[in-house]
Amino acid sequence: MNVSLNAWLQHKIDEYKFSVRDITVDFYMAQARLNRPECSITQLRKYNDTCLDMADICQQNGDDQSYLHAMSKLHTRLVQEMSNPDREQLFRVQAYQLARHSLTRLCHQLALSGDWDKATSLQSDFVKHAGWIF
Repeated sequence: MNVSLNAWLQHKIDEYKFSVRDITVDFYMAQARLNRPECSITQLRKYNDTCLDMADICQQNGDDQSYLHAMSKLHTRLVQEMSNPDREQLFRVQAYQLARHSLTRLCHQLALSGDWDKATSLQSDFVKHAGWIF
């Protein structure tokens, strides 16, 4: 049975929408755990992994804006956590390591799109917040 190009394309778009919807639910659950004062490093890593999974789904489907949004959301939260004086030192160091990785991916995508000013701004902001850790 041959499927028309239009039907195939609509099927792929629907699959992408469902994938994003499912990972969005996972994201909000991981974020809720991260919002708790007693959040563990394992939960921080789960939040990071969920955000990266969301970003990867977007990137694989050519949705650059959603990829940048997911990575920006992840990076912003990691920088917030690495500067959070209510978190233990080890937790903040883990947030720092994960934020370095998210910054690399985010700046790479921004560089591909030619948004050097935003990449430079993110790097400067990261350096400023990283001083709290060490």
